[in-house]
Amino acid sequence: MSLHWKPAETPENFIFVALMSTVAIGAARFVLDAFEVFGSKAMTEALAFAACLWMFPREERARWSAKLVMALVALGLVGGAAWVALVAYPARNESTLLTWDQIPLANYLLGVVTSCIVAPLYEEKVVRHLLQSGASHFLGKILGTLAVCALFAAAHTDAVFSSFLFGLYVTLGIFLLRLDTYQRAIIHGMVNFVIMHWVIIYPNIQ
Repeated sequence: MSLHWKPAETPENFIFVALMSTVAIGAARFVLDAFEVFGSKAMTEALAFAACLWMFPREERARWSAKLVMALVALGLVGGAAWVALVAYPARNESTLLTWDQIPLANYLLGVVTSCIVAPLYEEKVVRHLLQSGASHFLGKILGTLAVCALFAAAHTDAVFSSFLFGLYVTLGIFLLRLDTYQRAIIHGMVNFVIMHWVIIYPNIQ
């Protein structure tokens, strides 16, 4: 078998690779966590993203420009602000929040890299590119989108409803603007950036 072999870009392969990468990450993290490896989530998701990108690099994308980047950042900030206003602030008294002195610098930096860079890239590639493409082929755009958003929400057990709405929010970027993985990851990363810093900053301004 040639070292240059790659799977065919078919809906079946998109779904299969997405599911297998999820299983592989779960298994790898189980092993790494057993040895208390620092940054296991970031490492496993970065490797899975790289593998999926190597196998399926082609995507439609909007033309890059400074205006587009600013718009993507703004969309991410709007999404994060909406989460704070509609979800986080109303539940502030029931939530577990952290003060600055409870977070070591290394953990903070790892959190930024994991939540704002690695996880958005991995999830946008696997969920919104591979799974979305495969599901849309078999179920149609609307049902496929709803099914993928439901799966994405189910994986976020502590925020099912808001994760479902977030999935719809980002998926609109595919349909309306032809955003690719990197472009959607900017929105996703900025939303996570706002969420992460709400948890840290809010209790420190009381």
